[in-house]
Amino acid sequence: MSGVEVDRRFRAAWEQALTEWAAADPARCAAQAGCGLSPEGVTVPFFGQSHLVTHPGGSVTAGDAPVHVAIAILVLHYLLRADGTPPAGEWLAFRELPDGMFYAASFAPRAEAPLAQAFGADPSSGLEAFRRAAVAAGGLPLELADAAFAFQALPRLALAVLVWAGDDESPAQASVVFDATAGHNLPAEDLAGLGGLLARRLISGTS
Repeated sequence: MSGVEVDRRFRAAWEQALTEWAAADPARCAAQAGCGLSPEGVTVPFFGQSHLVTHPGGSVTAGDAPVHVAIAILVLHYLLRADGTPPAGEWLAFRELPDGMFYAASFAPRAEAPLAQAFGADPSSGLEAFRRAAVAAGGLPLELADAAFAFQALPRLALAVLVWAGDDESPAQASVVFDATAGHNLPAEDLAGLGGLLARRLISGTS
């Protein structure tokens, strides 16, 4: 991303990630993150799309195009933090993750409330719209809630979206849950950003 103007909201995190990545061992990071290593760099699948991370420069591209700096930071943080812990296959609410309570108050309105509003208000058309959007985004159905799908965000990091339709007695609800080992792969702040990103993709209908 050399020469690209970085939004000041992300500048400090981006520069810190670049510094840490330049000093890291790419082979070790790739192995612990479950990613591929080639002379060109480390290949990181992000929601099913291949992203190439160069070393030591730290440019992050999908195809031939640079990605948004927020996604680049997530990918770099994943490579730097992933410690090789395999997924647990157990779901935890965001607030149950390490440091999750600190960000829980902002995570709910950022990710979960928009999902509930978009897909839970109508018990028939809303849930069907959610299923279509989830399948298009690479989700796999789960037998949870009124409708639920799991998403492989990164090789060792999965999350899921659960939706309950509203009715005359209770409002619509949605929950974004994470594999219990998520904290071994990203800090809570990045996990919150990941959940928000998935929510926006589902609501917009893009994958």
